[in-house]
Amino acid sequence: MPGTLELPTHTALQFELASIAAFEGMLRQLHADQYRRIQRARELAAEVDGVTASSTTRERDMATRSFVAELATTLGQHEASAARLVTEAERLTGPRSATLGALGAGELSLTQLRSVLELTQAVPAEVADAVERVALDAAAAAEAAGGASTNAEVRRRMRQVRERMHPEPLADRRARAASERRVCVEPAPDGMAWLSMFLEAERAIAIDHRLDVLAAREASGDSRTAAQRAADLAADLLLGGALPDDERTRSGLAALTGAVQPRINVTVPVLTLLGLDDEPADLEEYGPIDADTARRLAGHAPSMRRILVHPETGVALSYGREHYRAPSDLDGFVRVRDGRCRFPGCSRRADRADLDHTTAWEHGGQTADANLAALCRRHHRLKHESGWRVAHEPGGVMRWSSPAGHVLRTWPERPFVPVRAGEGADPPGTSGSADPLPPPPPPAFGDRFDDEWRSVLEDAAEPAPF
Repeated sequence: MPGTLELPTHTALQFELASIAAFEGMLRQLHADQYRRIQRARELAAEVDGVTASSTTRERDMATRSFVAELATTLGQHEASAARLVTEAERLTGPRSATLGALGAGELSLTQLRSVLELTQAVPAEVADAVERVALDAAAAAEAAGGASTNAEVRRRMRQVRERMHPEPLADRRARAASERRVCVEPAPDGMAWLSMFLEAERAIAIDHRLDVLAAREASGDSRTAAQRAADLAADLLLGGALPDDERTRSGLAALTGAVQPRINVTVPVLTLLGLDDEPADLEEYGPIDADTARRLAGHAPSMRRILVHPETGVALSYGREHYRAPSDLDGFVRVRDGRCRFPGCSRRADRADLDHTTAWEHGGQTADANLAALCRRHHRLKHESGWRVAHEPGGVMRWSSPAGHVLRTWPERPFVPVRAGEGADPPGTSGSADPLPPPPPPAFGDRFDDEWRSVLEDAAEPAPF
């Protein structure tokens, strides 16, 4: 812990603020240098991958994807975040080099730099230069006056210049942006999550206004706040299409309870399901949920999938060389075991991924749980078309080797332990004789589903090599 100087209070405050400003300047300089090094590393990685001036667009694209994966696993970030850094570094060491210089000089903050990058994206060069000049001039003026320019004020002025000079009508740009509308879910602590929508501004404002009006209705005995009522109303309308207490919106539809039968996977410990224990369950796409919620979801489930590893269940975990495509029981086992794409840091759900033979079928690989893994289309292609290599290890662990020589391991979400003949479940509180589980997986990198949306669209139409 740094030492504390014995100074008068006012002097000590000035000293601390000056120290904070100095550290901020150092951080800005470090960020600028990091961008330069990212671009340099990308160029070196392209050389390692053999990219030359005569390389095809596909070869260059695959080299970029491989480097993004390398950077993501090096930094412990989601690939979407690493891809943003790579794209930013390319622009900041190219047409927006003046912005990078201002960051390194401490004149622009990282937030302002990203505003410049956002508002100079997809516009003609002369418009981008004019927008960038607004930020640089504001930063220089603030520096000369001994102050600082705020991002909100500079961003407002940049937007004005961008709109005034943009050659494409706003209506056309809005129509294109509207094609990217979507709904995003972000897990939050304590059994909660954020649900957000990206859509046209007037629809968003209209939705917010309608919820305010509905939430403001007087209701005797209702102790909820207006914000709580608005959230509950939005959930009721989205799930059931009606409000249980409002005939105008119900229109003969059934009440919310039982109206929705979501196709979701909830892994519930059997003793919790029977009410003999309160061990948390696991909600797919979220994580741990409390026992009461799990039992309620299980009670409304239209069907259940039983996954056991036992000689008497008939679940076959290997089909040898008889089948190339995994039958439904083996397919279900591998997807539930893996939970998500098995590439380091990827959070794409396994039920939206390909099943890949780690050792290719044409090279003698078997259709077995020890040779199958869930890989999203993006990483399935990366495995086949780049320098990334993977091998299975005991316990469902997968060992990845990057083109730069890094070795990384990923663990299955549910490392099922086989139950051998004559064995049974141990009573609660006792230790069994089953083999120890492999080490738990490291925490996932940034499970933001909106970060994955663009790559979902990008990969959906691309055939995977097998």
